[in-house]
Amino acid sequence: MLRVKKGQSTLEYVIVFTAIVAGIIIFANTVMKNKVQGSLEDVAGKMENKVKSIDFGTK
Repeated sequence: MLRVKKGQSTLEYVIVFTAIVAGIIIFANTVMKNKVQGSLEDVAGKMENKVKSIDFGTK
């Protein structure tokens, strides 16, 4: 007699799918973190340069 192991197969697919999604999220987090951090540092540097260029009229 053959037994159908549909529940086991479905669970295996869910586990594999979850692992793939988790891997994609971790990869995207790593890539985006570096890009966002670089952008924020760039903006902060530009703001600092603009503030330094302002003459507040102090003598």
